Order: sequence, then structure tokens, then C-alpha cells
Amino acid sequence: MAFGVGFRVAPNVRLRATRRGPRVSLGPRMARVHLGGGTAAVSSGQGPVTVWQTLSGGGHAPPPRGRASHRKAAEWDSVRDHLDRLLGQHHREVTHAQRPVVPAPSPVRRREVRRDLRRRAADGTPWWRPGARLRAWRAADREVDAEVAARQAERAARHRDEQAAADAWWEALLANDPDTVMARLDAAFDAHELPGAATAVVGATAHVAVSVLPVERLIGPREPKITEAGNLSLARVTKTRRHELYQAAIGSAVIAVAAEAFATCPGLEAVDIAVVCPDQLGGPAVLLLAELPRTSVLPHGATRPVTSTLTELADRGHATVVQDRGRRVGALRPLDAEDPDVRALLDALDAE
Repeated sequence: MAFGVGFRVAPNVRLRATRRGPRVSLGPRMARVHLGGGTAAVSSGQGPVTVWQTLSGGGHAPPPRGRASHRKAAEWDSVRDHLDRLLGQHHREVTHAQRPVVPAPSPVRRREVRRDLRRRAADGTPWWRPGARLRAWRAADREVDAEVAARQAERAARHRDEQAAADAWWEALLANDPDTVMARLDAAFDAHELPGAATAVVGATAHVAVSVLPVERLIGPREPKITEAGNLSLARVTKTRRHELYQAAIGSAVIAVAAEAFATCPGLEAVDIAVVCPDQLGGPAVLLLAELPRTSVLPHGATRPVTSTLTELADRGHATVVQDRGRRVGALRPLDAEDPDVRALLDALDAE
């Protein structure tokens, strides 16, 4: 039953305000047409009986879809943003490290020095002895020039020491000192939320472990799509597509980690990366080994990686990838744990 507030505006014409909007009824009660808010209908009545018949086959308007559409759009955006972050890590611009320059010390303010000396000289002299306080202030004023010079010399000496320490750190970084480079790499990876951890530095080569989740936890079961009609859709991904996205995400992380290492440590000429899945079924596994020279990832002066995909790295001979071409086409298969290099890497990670 419809409820509302209505009134007659003309003979055989009634206007009613309903929760769906204004609604007008035309004609006598024996044959009346109802239009406006809600579903169009006709009615016929006499005495206490009125018969209604809708013209669209239903007595109620469909429920609004705004809230459901909003939830679907939010879910679509969430899945898209997740994949964009995974697949676009290597698109971020990097900032090359530069020799640190300690800012020059601020000048000594003569007025502040004079105020400090006067306060110190008059300390302990009661206020009711203005003459004594005046003599103390005059004596303090005679020491202002010497105090200003002393403070300026102290600040200059501290600045020289800090600059010398910064220069020594910079030279150690350029010389690929292991402790300096590893600390610098770990700080850079943490700052940019990259899944890398430096494990060793040998000569001009840094060894980095990249930790990844299993494919089932990293890549969701659906992928955002837009239909031909322009509607948002979350299409279910096939196993093949899921492993393609997984490989692309790993490649993006590897390239991003290598680029950040080269930008952060100018003395490095190569980065050896091992992609490790600690939560792999059956125990930690090494999924990929890559040996990336600077010229193939981030030449000096470049602000973005010049390599885009893991396949490109493998085609150039810079990455060792083993793929399972069985039921799950394109699935990454763990490298042989009995290989000496893989075994040594797993033992080192287990020791840490």
C-alpha cells in the first residue's frame, strides 16, 4: 500500500507527494491512471473496493544500486592498485647519491652573546645593588668580542670535523667498503619499501636477497578489467595468467632493487640478486638467480631502469630462471637445492 500526502489540484486530477517523488493521478475513480514517482499503474474502484494494476509488471521499483556499485568500484580499485604496485616498482625514478656537504654553521649573534655574558656576570648580585650590577655588565661588555670569536672558532672546528667525517664516509662508499655499502643499501630498501636485504659485498658486486610471497598469496584470483560497454569487471584469472603476473611482479621487484642499489652506491658495478620464497611449500626455496651489471639496469646518469622485464634479463643471459612447462604453464620452479651456490645461499639465510 502506498502512503503519501495528496490533494486535488483540479477536477479528476490529484497530486500526491510520496517517498519516491511526486505522483499524479488522472481520471475518475472508476478509471484512474497513476504516473510519476514509482511504477506507472491504473486503478478502478467503487465503494470500499479498489483494484490496482501496474503497467510494468511489478508493483515496486527496483532497489537502488548505488551502494552495491560503490562497493564493487572500491573492490576494483583495490585490486588494480595492488597489481599496479607489484608490476610498477621498477617505474619509479631513482635519485643518485652525491657527496654529502655539511651546511655551514650559522653566524654567532653578538646580541645573544652580550645577553649571555651580562646574565652570567650579574648572577648572584641582588637587584637592590644596581651599581654593582652595572659594573658587572660593563665588565661583561668588554669580553663580548673575545667570546664571539671563540664561539665562531668552535663552530668552524665542529663543521670541519663533521665535513671530514662525511668525506670519509663518502670515500668508503665509493671504495665499496662492505659495512658502509650494506648499511646504505638496507637503509635505502627500507626507505622505499623494497623487499631487498644486502647479504654481502665482494669487490664492486653487492649480493642481495629479494624475499617474495608464494604466488597464491601475492597474486589474487581476480584481475580488474573493463568491458566493451565500459563497465568495471573483476575477471577470474587462469593459472597461466596468474603465473605470468607473478613472474612480472618478481621481475619488477628485482629491477627496482638493482636500480636502487646502483643509485645509492655509486661504486657498485654489479648486483647479484637471489629471489627467495621463505614460505614456499616444502621449505624456503630460491626461485631465481640474477647477475645484473650496471650498464644493463641503470647506467650512470640514468634516472629510470633501462631494463623492463625479467624475460629481457634472461634473454640477455643476466638471469637464471627455471620454469615449469607442465600443467601450470609458466610456473616458476625452485632451483635445485643441491646446487652448491643455491645450498650456500640457503645456509647463509638460515644462519641469519
